[in-house]
Amino acid sequence: MRLLFRTLIFIVLASIVQSGFGYPKATDRAERWQLRLDTNDLRYYRDKKTGDGYWVLVYEVTNETEKDRNWTPNFVLATDRGELLSDGENVPRQVQLSILDTFGDALMVAPSDASGPLLQGDAYAIRSFIVWKAGDEHIPGYQPLREIQVFASGVSGDTAEVTHPITGEKKRLRRVLQFSWFVDGNYDSILLKPLPQRPVDGGTSALRLSTDEKDSIGGDTVTRKWIFR
Repeated sequence: MRLLFRTLIFIVLASIVQSGFGYPKATDRAERWQLRLDTNDLRYYRDKKTGDGYWVLVYEVTNETEKDRNWTPNFVLATDRGELLSDGENVPRQVQLSILDTFGDALMVAPSDASGPLLQGDAYAIRSFIVWKAGDEHIPGYQPLREIQVFASGVSGDTAEVTHPITGEKKRLRRVLQFSWFVDGNYDSILLKPLPQRPVDGGTSALRLSTDEKDSIGGDTVTRKWIFR
C-alpha cells in the first residue's frame, strides 16, 4: 500500500509537469548557491553475512561557494518497479563499514560520518558513499529491474514554489541533481560492477510518464541534470 501511494504521488507530479501549469525549469546556474558534487557509477553490493543487497554510489562533495556550508545529504533512489528508497534507511553500521573496507580508500568516510560542516576549498572536500537497502530481488508479478534514478538533495540552496492545478495546494520544491542508470543483468552478475549510465531524458522518468516531451537542457544525451523536485 505504501509503495502504491508513493507511486501515485509521482504520477501526480508528472501530470503537473506535462499539463504545462508553470512547473519551474532548473538550469545549471544557481540562483543562491550550489556545491560541486562528483559521483562514480552506481553499483550493487551484497553483504556476505546476511546476503542482503544494497545499492552504493560513491561521491565527493566540494564547497566552492563563498562561505562555509553544512552538508546534509539526502538521496532518493527510484526504480522502474515503483520503489522509492531513502538513503541509509535500514542500513546497519556494520554494512557501512564493510562497504568502506571494500573500497579501501583511506580518504573515504562512512555515510554516518559524512554529514556536518563543509568548509570552503578542495582541501576540505568530503568523500563518502550513499547506500540504499535494495528491495526484494524477485517480486511476483513484476518485471525484472531495468532502470534506476537517483535524486540528490542538499547540493543547492535554490527552491521554487508551485501550485497544484487541481487542489490549489502550494508545494515548495528544491533544486536537486537527477542521475540515471541501466541495470544490465541479474544481481549476481553485476556485483560491484559500475552500471551503465542512462540518459536522464530517455525512457520513462519518475517525473514524466511519456518520452514525447524533450527537455531543453541536453536533449536525450545528458546523464545528470538539475531539476526541481
